[in-house]
Amino acid sequence: MKFLYHFWHGDQHWYFTNARKAVTFDDVVYYPIRGLQHSKIEDAGIEKCDIDVTFPQPHLLLNENEHNLAQIFINKIYYQGVKVEIFELDDGVPLFNFRGRVVVPAFDEDNDTMTLNCSSHESDFKRTIFTQKFQRTCPYSIYDMFCGLDIEEWSFEARITSVNGTAFSYEVLPTQVVDEDGDPVFEQVPLLDENDEPVLDEDDKPIMVDGDPVMEVKTYPSGYLNQGLLFKDGIYTWLRDGGNMYRPHFGLAVNDIVKLAPGCDQSRKTCHEKFDNHKRFGGHINIPNEDVTTSQIIK
Repeated sequence: MKFLYHFWHGDQHWYFTNARKAVTFDDVVYYPIRGLQHSKIEDAGIEKCDIDVTFPQPHLLLNENEHNLAQIFINKIYYQGVKVEIFELDDGVPLFNFRGRVVVPAFDEDNDTMTLNCSSHESDFKRTIFTQKFQRTCPYSIYDMFCGLDIEEWSFEARITSVNGTAFSYEVLPTQVVDEDGDPVFEQVPLLDENDEPVLDEDDKPIMVDGDPVMEVKTYPSGYLNQGLLFKDGIYTWLRDGGNMYRPHFGLAVNDIVKLAPGCDQSRKTCHEKFDNHKRFGGHINIPNEDVTTSQIIK
């Protein structure tokens, strides 16, 4: 049987087929990978919604941007950001079979294969979801719906100048100056007539109009990006204290333009002084140091 396999991670997509020749479906070309296969797809219940997709390791699993799918898993870091969907070719017509996410990658050096264990989206209903914690620090993740901060307002563009594993350096790109009302600022230049002469108002003063945008290169204090985020190609990577990435950002290269956003240590002090967001702070700073129900006699 012939199948079409679509993997994606952020904005990066890979299209493969186990057919002998490339297959075009929905204006997308699926490239042949000899030996590509997957285990039987069960639909009897949520507990049977796992499959294994096996690739012959020697093949370069490249997409149109020359990014290798295997590189995402090569360090055997636990990724759940890779999605997959599978179509069966029935008389040349693709029929939807499976959609889910990659849970665990496995490499078999003896058989020279890479196997991706995938779970369907229905299996998410089995997952245990934690409720909000009662703690001193804020339980929210920065920029989520509870935190309320808009990442677009807080992030800035930068050009990557070096990458070495999880370490990277960057230069901040110029941004347009805004006034106190948040409106962009432009240079004021005189309005000219057809003779390149200034147009005057009723007081014989030149009429000024917007010219080139006023640009600036902002600077940020040390530690500003601690526990922040790097965003590129639809993928967010968490930044450690010190500014290094928690794990290598897939496809990140020198001269890439990325967005960087500051982080939060979940304390009320940082929430207030750095972001002025203390009204949304979700922690409970006045929790007693000891359990009063066991350490005190309540009369």
